[in-house]
Amino acid sequence: MGQNSPHDNPAMRRFGRELARLRTMSGISQRALGRETSVSGSLIGHYERAERNPNKGWVERADEVLDADGSLVALWPEVLRSSYPEYAGTFMEAVPQASLLRDYHPLLVPGLLQTRDYAYALIKAYNPMETEDFALDLVEKRIARQEVLHGSSSPVIWTIITEGVIRDLEGDPDILTGQVDHLIELMDRGRVRLQVVPATVRFREHPGLDGAFSLLSLPNRQEVLYAEGPVSGSMVTDSGMVEWMSLKFGSLQSVALPPKETREFLKEARGKVDGHTKLAQVELQQWGRGPLRGGPGGPADGERA
Repeated sequence: MGQNSPHDNPAMRRFGRELARLRTMSGISQRALGRETSVSGSLIGHYERAERNPNKGWVERADEVLDADGSLVALWPEVLRSSYPEYAGTFMEAVPQASLLRDYHPLLVPGLLQTRDYAYALIKAYNPMETEDFALDLVEKRIARQEVLHGSSSPVIWTIITEGVIRDLEGDPDILTGQVDHLIELMDRGRVRLQVVPATVRFREHPGLDGAFSLLSLPNRQEVLYAEGPVSGSMVTDSGMVEWMSLKFGSLQSVALPPKETREFLKEARGKVDGHTKLAQVELQQWGRGPLRGGPGGPADGERA
């Protein structure tokens, strides 16, 4: 189901073989290499067997520890490209070249902005029949993509989501607080601008009811549209379609909360969860000090303590 098994990925196998060769030549065990690169020895084994994908920062560190002279770093871009379906490959490759990424999603936090916990929960929900290793592998690939956010020439990202994207997380407070904190941190860095379309926008006034899309502003003033469905995606360069979707993004900006108000909305959503958490803690402490009213040994129903 879903993507091919990592074992079927030639780029990952090449990387794993090179990693094992360099480690063996250096006389370093998997456990020792793990200590030097701040991961477990068992994870090194996963990398060498092409069962898990490393992120760019780890590859650079391992290359240094193993005196690989850049050979591991040189293999990593191909590993990253091969981590995604063919239809997504050109989009993933284009993002680092863009000066601006405009992203709209009515149902989800876009992948570049997801926390590890959010990504894991989402992938598990989308792939209920897959194994734990499958889910963890996809999480690592998704997190690896986020390296693009940290470069000096990373694109400015302007993202619009709906209020429901955040409200849907209220049943999972740990995921909500981590994801909201992450979004606020990204906004504070200045490279990510976020707007939320409030639930009060009426159906007839909502320009984004027909699904998610992304717009990339590339060198030479080229504008590209990317639209992805459940099993396929496409890059569109037709100027008329790109202009139409650019106007749609502008319409979404006009009905969404401005970035400053969006930040306040996020803080309010987090505070609401924190308040519920504190209330639950108080109730638990009260329960620990004595029986609940109406329970065995407590006042009878209807009586006041």
